[in-house]
Amino acid sequence: MIAKLKALPHILLFKRSANRIALEKDMLRWYQVYKPRLRKQSSIDLLVWLLDSFPEFRNLFYARIGRFTGLRGRALFALARALYPYPKVALRFAEPINIGPGFFARAGFGTVIAAQRIGENCWVNPGVAIGFRDDKSAPPTIGDNVYIGAGAKILGPVTVGDNAVIGANAVVTRDVPPNCTVAGMPARIIRRDGVRVKESHAAS
Repeated sequence: MIAKLKALPHILLFKRSANRIALEKDMLRWYQVYKPRLRKQSSIDLLVWLLDSFPEFRNLFYARIGRFTGLRGRALFALARALYPYPKVALRFAEPINIGPGFFARAGFGTVIAAQRIGENCWVNPGVAIGFRDDKSAPPTIGDNVYIGAGAKILGPVTVGDNAVIGANAVVTRDVPPNCTVAGMPARIIRRDGVRVKESHAAS
């Protein structure tokens, strides 16, 4: 009951948000990963549980709902941020975000995301950096169903194809084709369509 009262401003923002459908798919993904023992599994129950349990989800929530105009909307957003603060070390997004529904972040500690686009159902582990290579480059574009391992870096105007796997601590500075697994610094393809590549080739 206390958690639900604390999350009341967030519930109101959630109901008003243009990104409500994407948030609902995010919440369902997190539920599928953690499988909490909730008596009810309504979207509101899931929202309250996630806000109270995962600081990184709060940041995803705030990034999803965006900025509200008008005195009432801004006041509601400020109250929400005061009750559930924005954790500075967990899952930071550059604005504006363009992330498909079903996004999941494990822990999110030290993770910074500045992408041109991230597709649906992507999974990001802790310590990941997705962003610019330098002050003149564009950010990466990430496809659907991409898994990004802990500590990986994806930098510059690269494209990561659908269903790709980025290994832990990999440094990606070239395009990654769909259905490939890459690893290393710089990242090289080690699997293609589930088959191990005997002689690793650069991820391009």
